[in-house]
Amino acid sequence: MIKGEHKGQVALVLVLIMTVVSTLAVSLASRSTVDTKIQQSESEGVQALLFAQTGLEQLIMNPSGSTAGLMGTDYYAEKSDIGKSSVDLGSMDIGSTVELNLQPANAALTSFIVYWGPDNDNPSNKPAVFISVITSSGTVTDYAYDYDGLNGFTVATAGSGGYAKRTPNIALNINVVKVRITVLGSPALLRVLPVGAEFPSQIKSIKSTGSVQSGSQTVKYGLQYDESAADSIPSVFDYALFSGGSIVQ
Repeated sequence: MIKGEHKGQVALVLVLIMTVVSTLAVSLASRSTVDTKIQQSESEGVQALLFAQTGLEQLIMNPSGSTAGLMGTDYYAEKSDIGKSSVDLGSMDIGSTVELNLQPANAALTSFIVYWGPDNDNPSNKPAVFISVITSSGTVTDYAYDYDGLNGFTVATAGSGGYAKRTPNIALNINVVKVRITVLGSPALLRVLPVGAEFPSQIKSIKSTGSVQSGSQTVKYGLQYDESAADSIPSVFDYALFSGGSIVQ
């Protein structure tokens, strides 16, 4: 009886050991499968990113091109013009300046309107705008608008479309090369609309998508690159003078 009991105990221990080993083996195999899938997914994502970068680079290197690649292939990129029918600037900080390019000139573009209001984080504030219209000869005409008409500013009229205030139509002619708008007082949401005709393109935007087939699914990665259509100087240079080889505050 004692030998039989020992044999039964040994068999039970062996069964338990085999169960544990089998569980570990299944767990390791499952983990290995998951790790392999993760590595494959990461590899496909990187490959899709590289394809998207290829599309961007091709259009950046070819300024006259409008597309690169083909839809449904490894990559497809297209270039578009932004800021012709309207310039929607979103939230701008105090002192921020935006420069609108008005070249090539269009005689049908007779004026423009600036809409603005407080940003969403400061709904009770009353921002102001300072606008400079600059001609090819260097003549500058300034306009300043705020809520109350204080300190030499002109009182703005009521806006629309979610903007608290707007300017009157500010006249343009074919000699105007650019318009500069600066936000004063507090952060503001800003929008500029042309009157009579569209603005020239303000931004060249390139959107590129890379695609990698993964079984029955497609892994995609998208990139976007925006640049000034007229090589406008960044607004940070509004606060600096450049001379020789140094920048002086």
